[in-house]
Amino acid sequence: MATGFRETVRVLLAGLGTVIALPALVIADWGRLDEGFILGGQALALVPGVIGDAARAAFYARTLALFEPGAAVRFGSYFSKRGARVHAGAGIGAYCVIGLADLGPRVRIASRVSITSGLHYHGSAARGVEDRDVVERVTIGANTWIGEGAVIGADVGANCIVGMGSVVIQPVPDGSTVMGNPARRIPTAA
Repeated sequence: MATGFRETVRVLLAGLGTVIALPALVIADWGRLDEGFILGGQALALVPGVIGDAARAAFYARTLALFEPGAAVRFGSYFSKRGARVHAGAGIGAYCVIGLADLGPRVRIASRVSITSGLHYHGSAARGVEDRDVVERVTIGANTWIGEGAVIGADVGANCIVGMGSVVIQPVPDGSTVMGNPARRIPTAA
Protein backbone atom coordinates (compact mmCIF):
# COMPACT_ATOMS: atom_id res chain seq x y z
CA MET A 1 0.00 0.00 0.00
CA ALA A 2 2.83 2.45 0.83
CA THR A 3 4.41 1.81 -2.58
CA GLY A 4 1.14 2.70 -4.32
CA PHE A 5 0.87 5.93 -2.32
CA ARG A 6 4.46 6.90 -3.10
CA GLU A 7 3.90 6.26 -6.80
CA THR A 8 0.74 8.39 -6.73
CA VAL A 9 2.62 11.26 -5.04
CA ARG A 10 5.46 10.94 -7.58
CA VAL A 11 3.02 11.11 -10.51
CA LEU A 12 1.19 14.11 -8.97
CA LEU A 13 4.49 15.95 -8.41
CA ALA A 14 5.59 15.22 -11.97
CA GLY A 15 2.27 16.58 -13.29
CA LEU A 16 2.48 19.70 -11.12
CA GLY A 17 6.09 20.18 -12.21
CA THR A 18 5.01 20.05 -15.85
CA VAL A 19 2.30 22.66 -15.26
CA ILE A 20 4.79 24.97 -13.53
CA ALA A 21 7.32 24.41 -16.34
CA LEU A 22 4.84 25.27 -19.15
CA PRO A 23 5.60 29.03 -19.33
CA ALA A 24 9.35 28.29 -19.41
CA LEU A 25 8.78 25.67 -22.13
CA VAL A 26 6.90 28.21 -24.23
CA ILE A 27 9.73 30.72 -23.81
CA ALA A 28 12.32 28.04 -24.65
CA ASP A 29 10.49 27.16 -27.88
CA TRP A 30 10.45 30.71 -29.28
CA GLY A 31 12.29 29.95 -32.47
CA ARG A 32 14.47 27.47 -30.53
CA LEU A 33 16.69 30.41 -29.51
CA ASP A 34 19.35 29.73 -26.91
CA GLU A 35 18.31 32.89 -25.05
CA GLY A 36 14.79 31.52 -24.54
CA PHE A 37 16.17 28.18 -23.36
CA ILE A 38 18.54 29.86 -20.87
CA LEU A 39 15.82 32.25 -19.63
CA GLY A 40 13.41 29.37 -19.04
CA GLY A 41 16.04 27.33 -17.21
CA GLN A 42 17.11 30.27 -15.04
CA ALA A 43 13.50 31.07 -14.14
CA LEU A 44 12.82 27.48 -13.08
CA ALA A 45 16.13 27.37 -11.17
CA LEU A 46 14.47 29.71 -8.65
CA VAL A 47 11.49 27.45 -7.85
CA PRO A 48 12.22 25.86 -4.44
CA GLY A 49 11.70 22.39 -3.00
CA VAL A 50 10.41 19.18 -4.51
CA ILE A 51 8.02 21.09 -6.75
CA GLY A 52 10.97 23.01 -8.20
CA ASP A 53 12.87 19.74 -8.68
CA ALA A 54 9.86 18.35 -10.58
CA ALA A 55 9.52 21.51 -12.70
CA ARG A 56 13.21 21.47 -13.65
CA ALA A 57 13.00 17.76 -14.53
CA ALA A 58 9.93 18.40 -16.71
CA PHE A 59 11.64 21.33 -18.45
CA TYR A 60 14.94 19.58 -19.13
CA ALA A 61 13.25 16.32 -20.20
CA ARG A 62 11.68 18.34 -23.03
CA THR A 63 14.54 20.69 -23.92
CA LEU A 64 17.88 18.88 -23.46
CA ALA A 65 19.29 16.34 -25.92
CA LEU A 66 18.77 13.73 -23.15
CA PHE A 67 17.40 13.91 -19.62
CA GLU A 68 16.59 10.45 -18.30
CA PRO A 69 14.11 9.66 -15.53
CA GLY A 70 15.58 9.68 -12.04
CA ALA A 71 17.96 12.57 -12.75
CA ALA A 72 17.65 15.64 -10.51
CA VAL A 73 18.58 19.32 -10.82
CA ARG A 74 18.45 21.24 -7.52
CA PHE A 75 17.58 24.85 -6.68
CA GLY A 76 19.63 27.54 -8.42
CA SER A 77 21.14 25.20 -11.05
CA TYR A 78 20.66 25.39 -14.81
CA PHE A 79 22.09 24.29 -18.17
CA SER A 80 23.40 26.78 -20.74
CA LYS A 81 23.45 24.42 -23.75
CA ARG A 82 20.52 22.38 -25.15
CA GLY A 83 22.89 19.65 -26.34
CA ALA A 84 23.67 18.50 -22.78
CA ARG A 85 22.86 14.90 -21.84
CA VAL A 86 21.96 13.71 -18.34
CA HIS A 87 21.66 10.00 -17.67
CA ALA A 88 19.51 8.18 -15.12
CA GLY A 89 20.31 8.71 -11.47
CA ALA A 90 22.54 11.75 -12.02
CA GLY A 91 22.16 14.36 -9.29
CA ILE A 92 23.11 18.03 -9.63
CA GLY A 93 23.42 20.07 -6.43
CA ALA A 94 22.39 23.67 -5.83
CA TYR A 95 23.81 26.66 -7.73
CA CYS A 96 25.55 24.73 -10.53
CA VAL A 97 26.00 26.00 -14.10
CA ILE A 98 26.47 23.31 -16.72
CA GLY A 99 27.35 23.86 -20.38
CA LEU A 100 27.65 21.24 -23.12
CA ALA A 101 28.17 18.20 -20.92
CA ASP A 102 27.39 14.50 -20.87
CA LEU A 103 26.71 13.37 -17.29
CA GLY A 104 26.88 9.59 -16.98
CA PRO A 105 24.59 7.39 -14.90
CA ARG A 106 24.66 8.06 -11.15
CA VAL A 107 27.05 11.03 -11.40
CA ARG A 108 26.85 13.13 -8.23
CA ILE A 109 27.64 16.82 -8.44
CA ALA A 110 27.87 18.88 -5.25
CA SER A 111 26.78 22.53 -5.00
CA ARG A 112 28.39 25.48 -6.83
CA VAL A 113 30.06 23.35 -9.51
CA SER A 114 30.71 24.75 -12.99
CA ILE A 115 31.07 22.46 -15.97
CA THR A 116 32.19 24.54 -18.94
CA SER A 117 31.73 23.77 -22.63
CA GLY A 118 35.42 22.92 -22.94
CA LEU A 119 38.50 24.95 -22.10
CA HIS A 120 38.21 27.47 -24.93
CA TYR A 121 34.51 28.35 -24.89
CA HIS A 122 35.21 32.09 -24.75
CA GLY A 123 38.15 31.91 -27.13
CA SER A 124 41.86 31.95 -26.45
CA ALA A 125 44.31 34.57 -27.67
CA ALA A 126 47.10 32.04 -27.23
CA ARG A 127 45.46 29.72 -29.78
CA GLY A 128 44.37 32.46 -32.16
CA VAL A 129 40.63 32.02 -31.55
CA GLU A 130 40.15 35.24 -29.64
CA ASP A 131 36.78 36.29 -31.03
CA ARG A 132 34.90 33.04 -31.48
CA ASP A 133 33.58 30.39 -29.17
CA VAL A 134 34.99 26.88 -29.37
CA VAL A 135 32.29 24.67 -27.89
CA GLU A 136 33.43 21.21 -26.82
CA ARG A 137 31.47 18.50 -25.02
CA VAL A 138 32.77 17.63 -21.55
CA THR A 139 32.00 14.06 -20.45
CA ILE A 140 31.69 12.93 -16.84
CA GLY A 141 31.75 9.13 -16.49
CA ALA A 142 29.34 6.93 -14.55
CA ASN A 143 29.47 6.88 -10.74
CA THR A 144 31.76 9.91 -10.52
CA TRP A 145 31.51 12.37 -7.64
CA ILE A 146 32.36 16.06 -8.17
CA GLY A 147 33.07 18.03 -4.96
CA GLU A 148 31.78 21.43 -3.86
CA GLY A 149 32.90 24.41 -5.94
CA ALA A 150 34.84 22.42 -8.54
CA VAL A 151 35.35 23.81 -12.06
CA ILE A 152 35.41 21.17 -14.79
CA GLY A 153 36.78 22.03 -18.24
CA ALA A 154 37.97 18.58 -19.39
CA ASP A 155 36.61 15.02 -19.41
CA VAL A 156 36.45 13.04 -16.16
CA GLY A 157 36.32 9.24 -16.35
CA ALA A 158 34.02 6.78 -14.60
CA ASN A 159 34.26 6.01 -10.88
CA CYS A 160 36.30 9.15 -10.12
CA ILE A 161 36.39 11.63 -7.26
CA VAL A 162 37.08 15.30 -7.95
CA GLY A 163 37.90 17.08 -4.69
CA MET A 164 36.15 20.26 -3.60
CA GLY A 165 37.43 23.43 -5.21
CA SER A 166 39.43 21.53 -7.83
CA VAL A 167 39.95 22.91 -11.33
CA VAL A 168 40.07 20.16 -13.98
CA ILE A 169 41.93 21.27 -17.12
CA GLN A 170 43.32 17.86 -18.22
CA PRO A 171 41.37 14.63 -18.85
CA VAL A 172 41.01 12.46 -15.74
CA PRO A 173 41.36 8.67 -16.25
CA ASP A 174 38.77 6.18 -14.93
CA GLY A 175 39.05 5.37 -11.23
CA SER A 176 41.13 8.45 -10.34
CA THR A 177 40.96 10.82 -7.40
CA VAL A 178 42.06 14.36 -8.24
CA MET A 179 42.40 17.51 -6.16
CA GLY A 180 43.82 21.02 -6.44
CA ASN A 181 44.18 23.89 -8.87
CA PRO A 182 45.04 22.60 -11.36
CA ALA A 183 43.68 19.19 -10.37
CA ARG A 184 46.33 16.53 -9.89
CA ARG A 185 45.96 12.81 -9.36
CA ILE A 186 46.13 11.65 -5.73
CA PRO A 187 47.41 8.13 -5.05
CA THR A 188 44.79 5.91 -3.45
CA ALA A 189 45.37 3.03 -1.05
CA ALA A 190 45.13 -0.38 -2.70
